[in-house]
Amino acid sequence: MPDSWWDEQRAGRHRPWHRLAAWRELGDLGDVQSGGTPRSPGEDGFADFGEGAVAVACPPDPAWLVLCAAAEWHHSGGDVVVWGTGPQVPGRVLLDGSGFHDEALDVQLSPDGSVAVASVEGRLHAWRTPDGKALWQLDLGPARESVDDFDMALMTVRIGFSGDGRRVVAGSVGRGLRVIGPATGEILVELQVDTCGPVALDHAGRLLAHAGEAGAIVVRDAASGTIRFHHDTGLSAVNALAFAPDGTGLLVAGGAPDDAPAAVLLTLDGDRVVDGRLVRPEGLPPDLSGQSPLAAVSTRCVWGGHGPLVLAVDDGGAVLFDAAGGLLWTEPAGAVGGFSPAGDLLAVLGDTVGVVLLDGLRPAPPALAR
Repeated sequence: MPDSWWDEQRAGRHRPWHRLAAWRELGDLGDVQSGGTPRSPGEDGFADFGEGAVAVACPPDPAWLVLCAAAEWHHSGGDVVVWGTGPQVPGRVLLDGSGFHDEALDVQLSPDGSVAVASVEGRLHAWRTPDGKALWQLDLGPARESVDDFDMALMTVRIGFSGDGRRVVAGSVGRGLRVIGPATGEILVELQVDTCGPVALDHAGRLLAHAGEAGAIVVRDAASGTIRFHHDTGLSAVNALAFAPDGTGLLVAGGAPDDAPAAVLLTLDGDRVVDGRLVRPEGLPPDLSGQSPLAAVSTRCVWGGHGPLVLAVDDGGAVLFDAAGGLLWTEPAGAVGGFSPAGDLLAVLGDTVGVVLLDGLRPAPPALAR
């Protein structure tokens, strides 16, 4: 997207031709470290992203992003920052990683972008965004003795908001599953679970989904934690989950039986799965896996106005695909990303920091047969 178009959009002057743009490069990690952008240079020392970035969250309007830095092992942990993509929003350091040895592998924003939640060293942190005011912290307690502290897939705390923003869920095998009120940090439900991985709440925060054994999923009543049903998706792994906006579908992203990135679209009717369809994207790089540790913690999916979308991530790169298995965007180098709540934007961190604008890739919402 050209500078002039971007400036119009940021100022709220939306033009029909904006929909023709599919990509906007915002800067690189050097800009993030300085707290500036190519058009508004900052000063070195704002944050430390010398080891790269591990997670990103994108609000409805990408005037800013929440970025999580990779830890410098045995030295310091990863910073968590609000980075203004232009001069309208000043940068804020949410968490100074120098006092930690951990990194936030998942960070999520409430649907309106007003609250960010991440986990570092067994403690949930919530901030008001973008001004960075600390809201609350929640000690998740010691890790289960039976779980290896270095098992990334079991120890990484995965996070998800309900579509109405009134609930947030955070869970890992190592430290259990909790449904929380995001305004206060009040624990509404707390469970020990033998399987967890990715988590998702439906729009009203009534249903909670998380990964089960192998390619299975578990759906619970979010108010009590009671299991509503199990379902074996046929995938070899479950790496990300997203409910349909109306709650009648569930998108499950992970690995196909041969471990290639894939997804399953489930149609729900109350406590039953009435249909399921495997989605295998065509034209994937041959070395991309849905079973790697990076895929387990960095794959993301969303179900918004552009339909179900999956960002499959592995050491060999990242691919964005839709419900028909079509590849919409690819990144050959290592990258991580995060969707906006409505699924119309995808923030991507690789060699550069940028935003994929789904309107430009997908001018009209897809017709989805279920």
